[in-house]
Amino acid sequence: MAIEDHQNCQPPISSKSGEESCCQGLPDLGNSGVENLSNIFKTLGDEGRLRLCLCCFQNPCSVSELSEATGQSQSLTSHNLRHLRDARILVSKKVGRQVHYELADDHIRHVIADMAHHVLEDHD
Repeated sequence: MAIEDHQNCQPPISSKSGEESCCQGLPDLGNSGVENLSNIFKTLGDEGRLRLCLCCFQNPCSVSELSEATGQSQSLTSHNLRHLRDARILVSKKVGRQVHYELADDHIRHVIADMAHHVLEDHD
């Protein structure tokens, strides 16, 4: 069954209280878009990579700062950073002789923040 067959499964634009929802529905992703979205979640699904993103949430960080903060070797940190860059989750900027990493944009920042709030919600 194709994604297009489930267009009526999109989230509502307004909540029960009549307030506007934070989600305005889903864009038409097509098969390649679903695959790309899945790859982003797979990349973030690795705890070490997620920790790197959490470190970069507020401020850019260097490889050595990230390695120290996460307890990963510099080699593993660099390996994980490459995956995060390839998935367009983090971007790098050269600052002097160091490379600093930060979240790619507010979309990524919102996904991480929203999921962090979600895991702290009370469960019924």
